[in-house]
Amino acid sequence: MASSTAKKSPCVTCGKAAGLFTCRGCAKDFCMRHVSEHRQTLGKQMDEVTLDHDQLRHMITECTANSHCHPLLKQIDKWEQQSVDKIHQAAEDARQQLLTVVGKHMTYVTEALEQFKQQLSKARDDEEYFETDLEEWKKKLDRLKNDLTALSTISILEDDNLTPFVSKIIVTEARALVDFFERPTGDIQMKDSGQVIVHGQTSAHAAVRGRGEYSSGQHRFRFNIEQLGATKWVLFAVVSKNAPMQTNSYSTPSTYGWAGQDQVYINGVQSSYKSDMEMNDTLELLVDCDRQM
Repeated sequence: MASSTAKKSPCVTCGKAAGLFTCRGCAKDFCMRHVSEHRQTLGKQMDEVTLDHDQLRHMITECTANSHCHPLLKQIDKWEQQSVDKIHQAAEDARQQLLTVVGKHMTYVTEALEQFKQQLSKARDDEEYFETDLEEWKKKLDRLKNDLTALSTISILEDDNLTPFVSKIIVTEARALVDFFERPTGDIQMKDSGQVIVHGQTSAHAAVRGRGEYSSGQHRFRFNIEQLGATKWVLFAVVSKNAPMQTNSYSTPSTYGWAGQDQVYINGVQSSYKSDMEMNDTLELLVDCDRQM
């Protein structure tokens, strides 16, 4: 607080012409009585900020101590369980298929053995068999026995040509980059060392590019819309570094981006999508350079 020696202004709280003190923070005048109340209000706000800080510290401590309970870990656990369930189901399906095939095979062997029994009985009753017949019957019995025990006509294969039904899970991190604007063109200004851009009073198109160049990996960018004109048109896009700077950069052939008025640009050609950009919105743009079209 600073004591004012100039002409007294009314107290902002009670309206009396006894504003003896001017707050350096809000630049408002207070009388002797209400300057104390103002300080008490600031003290309460300070307590609230301190409480928010302490709660955040507590959350960080809990998250660190219980890192195994992280929501993303639960997502991995869910993927694991679903994958195990798929494997169990595939194994059960294979078992049922095998039992069906084995059942059919057993039926075939049983029927073949019954026919062989009838052939033996007839040959014995007729006493019409010789060494060659006995030798042939022994071989036939060996074949049936081998089919019964070895199941030579049945095999288990792993088809490596099919698309895996259990997808591989991968953990990736796309860092939010701190980039800066540079190379403006048109009615546009850069402020705060290139972290803020402001369009002028005209309605003409203008453009500005970031400083960084990206050719591989994943990169995350965040933009905060502090002010938005009546048309609510603003474009957030990526463009080739070799493309010339121009105010109508939305039509550049290498431009891919999202704009207001339900517009999206692909290769500089306008398409439509549902846009709901508003003032104070924060937009996040994820650029995956490894998946270029």
